[in-house]
Amino acid sequence: MTAGAEMKGYEELAPPASMADAVDAFWRYSAPPRDAGTGPEFHRILPDGCTDLIFHFRGTGGPVWMADPSLEVVGPMERFALITIEPGSVSLGIRFKPGWALALLGVSPRELRGLSVPVADCSPALTLLQRRLEDCRSPVEAHALLQKSVARRLASFREAPRPRATQALRWLQSSGGQVRMSALARTLGVSERTLHRDVLDEAGVPPKLLARVLRFQRAVALLRSGGGEDLSAVALACGYADQAHLSREVRDLAGLSPTALQLEG
Repeated sequence: MTAGAEMKGYEELAPPASMADAVDAFWRYSAPPRDAGTGPEFHRILPDGCTDLIFHFRGTGGPVWMADPSLEVVGPMERFALITIEPGSVSLGIRFKPGWALALLGVSPRELRGLSVPVADCSPALTLLQRRLEDCRSPVEAHALLQKSVARRLASFREAPRPRATQALRWLQSSGGQVRMSALARTLGVSERTLHRDVLDEAGVPPKLLARVLRFQRAVALLRSGGGEDLSAVALACGYADQAHLSREVRDLAGLSPTALQLEG
């Protein structure tokens, strides 16, 4: 779930090198406090193929520093979503790369696709983590606990063999989604049907959809880079047939034209 740099109050931290193969980023979003006459804000969240673990609370500014805490898992998205942000709310998140949610969270991204689910409906281990987060004395301590929890799970998981889909997911991500499924299946020595099933089980979305989202994410990054790339150059760099193809994909996945997406960023 990629919020985008356009969100004021959004901060993103790269994971330590020891987590970089599994974690895309740690992030925090602090919504502005409520002013007289203001209500909830709305933000556009773009699909990125990832699964997020998010700790929400309302900042109080007092000795009891948070209220209304909750921990939830947000599964991979197929297209954009407009979400409501309550004034004064804070979110601490971990964005897991495709293929790691099942291993590190114990939840199936396939079952969570397009959903935001409280951890009480996911696993006892995550419910216990929420209780520990609620006992933290500050947002900094809560962030540290999230990071330690992931590091501990990752360390124990490294001893187990990775599923067959790992190589396929790495190929999809390293190519920015610019790979044909028939060629990928042939390279891996499996059928396209097996490739589809393996990636769907591990990433929560079929390989063709994941490739589409990864191409889109690369296009978004170029559109918002400030480098002045024109749409035809972005289309060429990201593997689209032409500028019209890029425009159709951006409209479908982001709900905006490429130009409007640039302005929003």
